[in-house]
Amino acid sequence: MYYLQNIRLKYGDRELFKDVSFMFTPKDRIGLVGRNGAGKTTLLKIMSKEIIPDEGSAQYPKDARIGFLKQFLPENQKVSIIDEVCKAFDEYNRVEAESREIEKGLETVSGDEEMIELLDRLDKVNTKLATFDITNPEAEASKVLKGLGFRENQLHDSLDTLSGGWVMRVELAKLLLSKPDILLLDEPTNHLDIEAILWFESYIKKYPACVIIISHDETFMQNTVNRIIEIELGRVDDYKYSYQKYLIEKKQRKEILMSQYNNQQKAIKEKERTITRFMAKATKTKMAQSMAKQLAKMERVEVFQEDTSGMKLKFPYAGREGQIAYKATDLGKAYDELQVLKNVNLQIERGDKVAFIGQNGQGKTTLSKIMADLTPHTEGESKIGHNAQLSIYLQDQSDKIDPKKSVLEVAEYHGGHYNNTEIRSILGAFMFSGEDVEKKVSVLSGGEKARVALACMVMHPSNILILDEPTNHLDVVSKQILKDAVKSYEGTLIVVSHDRTFLQGLTDKTYEFINTKIIEHLGDIEYVLAKRKHDDLRDYAVNTKSANKPQVVAEKKNDLSFDERKKLNRELTYLERDIEKLETKIKEIETQMLDPDFFKSQDAFKVTKEIDEMKAQIATKMERWEEVSERLD
Repeated sequence: MYYLQNIRLKYGDRELFKDVSFMFTPKDRIGLVGRNGAGKTTLLKIMSKEIIPDEGSAQYPKDARIGFLKQFLPENQKVSIIDEVCKAFDEYNRVEAESREIEKGLETVSGDEEMIELLDRLDKVNTKLATFDITNPEAEASKVLKGLGFRENQLHDSLDTLSGGWVMRVELAKLLLSKPDILLLDEPTNHLDIEAILWFESYIKKYPACVIIISHDETFMQNTVNRIIEIELGRVDDYKYSYQKYLIEKKQRKEILMSQYNNQQKAIKEKERTITRFMAKATKTKMAQSMAKQLAKMERVEVFQEDTSGMKLKFPYAGREGQIAYKATDLGKAYDELQVLKNVNLQIERGDKVAFIGQNGQGKTTLSKIMADLTPHTEGESKIGHNAQLSIYLQDQSDKIDPKKSVLEVAEYHGGHYNNTEIRSILGAFMFSGEDVEKKVSVLSGGEKARVALACMVMHPSNILILDEPTNHLDVVSKQILKDAVKSYEGTLIVVSHDRTFLQGLTDKTYEFINTKIIEHLGDIEYVLAKRKHDDLRDYAVNTKSANKPQVVAEKKNDLSFDERKKLNRELTYLERDIEKLETKIKEIETQMLDPDFFKSQDAFKVTKEIDEMKAQIATKMERWEEVSERLD
C-alpha cells in the first residue's frame, strides 16, 4: 500500500494543495487530471519526493523504487543509444557480478566454515538476482527501443546525434526497463508518434506495478488507466473508473455540487438579508451579530466553473484559392546522404482536410516546410495553388517570439486588426487571462510559449492552414476549442499530429509517410487504424508481421446499479480508513518498542501479539479492498 497523507503546499498566497490524501496499490493505473496550473506535475514531484510539501508526506515501504519521467530533456552524451539504455541494468549487473565472484571463490575455498559462509552469501545474492526477472539485458533493451521506434541499425549510434524528442524516448526506455514499483509519467506521449504510442499502450497495460500518468491524450488515457484522480481547487476527487466513465461520473457529480452550491448561496443571501434587517433594530442587534458570526464560520461549497461559452475561435478565411491548393510532382528531399522523401506525387485540392501521419523522421514536417517554402526540395516540383495565402504552425514556432515582450504585446503585434477586447478573448481561450497577459515571454514555460504562438496564428487570415503537432502543450479543453475552430475553417487544412482524439473525425484524407513514400487513405485516423486492425504501422512499413499487436483496453461489462456502486464506494472508503488507522497504531507501538525498557514490562508479550493481530486484520482488509476495487472497475 502507498499513501499520500494530508498534503498541504502553498506558493505565496496561493494554496496549491489543501489536505490532499489518497491511497493507491500496485494494481492501480491512475490518470492524474486537472486544468493547467492545478498542480498535477507538482503532485508527481511530491510523490517522487523531489518536492517536500509544507505539511503531510508520501509514505511508501522502505524498499519501494520510484521512477519519474519528467518533461525536461537530459543533456546529450557521447555514448551509444543501447549502452545508455542498458544503464537501467546497473544494479542487476552489480548483483550478477557479485554472484560470479562468489562462484569463483567457491572453486578455491578450502575450509568447511568458509564454504558454508560463501554458499549462504550466494543463496542470498541469487535470490535477489531472481527478483530482477532479467535473462538478456541487451536483448530486452533492444526490444523496448524498437517498440519506441528505433531501428536496429540505430542502436549503436551516439546519443548526441539524436534530437530532443528521440532522447526523451531513450529516457523512457531506461525508465521502463528499470521496472520501478511506482512509475510516474508526465506527458509521456508528447514525443511519441502514433506507432510508438500504440506499442507503449500495450506495454503499460501489462506493466506489473503501479503507474500514475499525466496526459492530455484522451485516447491514450482511455486505453491505459483504470482510475482517475482529478485535482481541482486544491483538493482531489477519486474516480475508480476508466477515463470515459470518469467523464460521465464527473458530469453527474458536478450537477449535484452545483445544486448544493446554488442552494447554499440562496441560503446565504437570505441570512444576509435577515442580518441587515436585524442590524437596523436596536433590540435585535445582538442576534444579528450572532448570526453574522455563524455565517462567517459556515463551510462554503466551492466549485470551479469552467466557462467555455466565450471561447469560440475562428480561423479567419482569406478567400478562395485555386482549385488545386498544392501539388507535388516527383518530389524529393535529401539531407546529405539521408533521403527523406523520394518520387512523391501528391495533389491537395481546395477545401481538403488532410492528416499527415507516420513515424517521426519520415518527412511529415519536412514536406510541411517545403509546402510553405521554408525549406528547399532537392528533386522534382513543389507548387502552391493560385491565390494561396498559407499560414503554418511549426513545433519550434514559440522559439521565434520576442522574449522581452509581454504576452499581450506579442498578441497585439500579430493581431493589429483586432481590438483589445477581442485579443484578450483569444488569449483567454489559450489559458491567458487577467494579469497573465502582462507576463514577459521570457518567464513562460515551453507550453505557455507554444500557446502564445498558436494564439497569434489564429489572428492571421489564410486559405491554406498547416498545423504541425499543435496539441502537444494544450489541455483537453483547449484542444477541443482548437478542434472546433479547425473543423469550421473554410479553407484547406493539413494537420500533422499523433493525437488520435484530435484527429478523429477531423480529416477526410490521411497521408501516411513510410520509407520516403506517401500512401493515401480516404478516411480519418480511425479508418486507417481499423483498416490495419491495429497492426503496428512501423512493422507494416517494413512488411513484417508484428509479433506483439498492441491491444486496446476493453471495457469490462459492469451491471452494477447506482445504489450498488454507491454502497461499494462507501465500503472502499471505510476499508481505507480502517487500514490507515491500523497502520498508524502499529507505527505508534513500534516507536514505543524502540525503548530498551519496553520488553521488561509485563505487557510486552501482549502488545507484540496485538501487533500481529492488527497486521492480520490489514491483510484481510486489503484482500477485501482489492475485491471491491475489481468489482467496481
